[in-house]
Amino acid sequence: MKGYLGIDVSKGYSDFILLNEKKAVLEKVFQLDDNRAGHDLLKKILEGLIKEHGISMLYCAVESTGGFENNWYSSLIAFSKDMNLNVARLNPSGVKHNANADLKRNVTDALSAQYIAEYLIGHSEKVNYDKQSSYYTGFRSINKHIKLLLKQQTQTINEMKMLLYSSFPEMVCYCRNSVPGWVLEVLVKYPTASKLKNTTVAKLCKIAHVTEDKAEALINKAKTSVCSRADKADEFLITSLAEQLIQKLALIKKHKKYLEEHCKGPEVTLMQSITGIGAYSAAAIMAEIEDIKRFASAKKLISYFGLQPELKDSGDKKGVYRMSKKGRSSMRGILYMCAQSAVIHDEHFKKIYHNQRSKGMKHKQAIGVIMHKILRIIYGVLTTSTAYNSGIDKQNQERKVVVVEKLNEKMEIKNKRRHSALDIEAPISHRQRKKRKVHLESQADNAG
Repeated sequence: MKGYLGIDVSKGYSDFILLNEKKAVLEKVFQLDDNRAGHDLLKKILEGLIKEHGISMLYCAVESTGGFENNWYSSLIAFSKDMNLNVARLNPSGVKHNANADLKRNVTDALSAQYIAEYLIGHSEKVNYDKQSSYYTGFRSINKHIKLLLKQQTQTINEMKMLLYSSFPEMVCYCRNSVPGWVLEVLVKYPTASKLKNTTVAKLCKIAHVTEDKAEALINKAKTSVCSRADKADEFLITSLAEQLIQKLALIKKHKKYLEEHCKGPEVTLMQSITGIGAYSAAAIMAEIEDIKRFASAKKLISYFGLQPELKDSGDKKGVYRMSKKGRSSMRGILYMCAQSAVIHDEHFKKIYHNQRSKGMKHKQAIGVIMHKILRIIYGVLTTSTAYNSGIDKQNQERKVVVVEKLNEKMEIKNKRRHSALDIEAPISHRQRKKRKVHLESQADNAG
């Protein structure tokens, strides 16, 4: 007999339920705390259930819940040394959609554990029980923290720009794309126009990257400023925000440097062999992937990063392929910069880029194709443990013996309507009737 253990993880505790192959309950829902006593008790309970029901193999699963499942997952891996069990992490989206398909609408901790066990039974072919490497897990936390710092930096910049617009609008022109370090240093000492206009060129030039010409221009702008606010409260807040941004920039630089220097391994080294991917980018991407074995194919990896093309075409509505943009936008941002660099420095990527542009694609659309290609190469490099070679990718493209070309609209209609001819008198929409009429006329012309 096979047993299926569904585990619904919450902060500090979890709910467990045991089902058999026919989805019958072998052990009702029980709850254990996420501490040493709870983990030891779970092992004792599982040993008793395996013996009581004669379970030859126990399949266990937890949902990926942002890290709360890690302790239970690690303990179950350790239990597998002494008993016959396999453990897997599940995508919560798959479990949810499976429950919805069964018209199960209620959600409780007990029911969630049951839905997880039922998913194991109904979709065994989709569950990966391979032990996953945890080497890059800690680095993933650092990478997430870098994204948090970047987000906070953006929020602080936006707040400061709004204040500057009223207190010192002439400084906004230096902060269009980002806020340079010298601007922050100036604002720490001279947060408003009234403060800056009374200083001297010599004092301003003591700040790095501020030349005499730039200092004179800043002082003249301050003297003729149209600012509407210049009170002590604004001065204090602008100074505070500038100091925070300086600290944020230093923290981001420190965390990125740590990731570059410590997130190292054969996978990161292989990834750096791909043109356009530097030390930080390789470390950040690998920290997000964690273990390439998590992905059954390159398509799965591409979908994880939200780069797969999506088509919504139904009835009279004719859709177009667009990037799904699901998943973390920050990772697509890193891949975007890698693709930009690859197009400049690699002839293979450059050729693909210009080929897409010649088909009418805009710059960003063509870069999206390069991002897609880079991820496919990353998958190939990591799964084969082979450094990037543009010649290998060219051979793979030429190796396609059977080329399945996309059917044009006429051939597609002919194939779909092989059992029944098009009928313009059918109860169809006006748009569909026009399409059928055009198609039938074109067929008549061909026959003639």
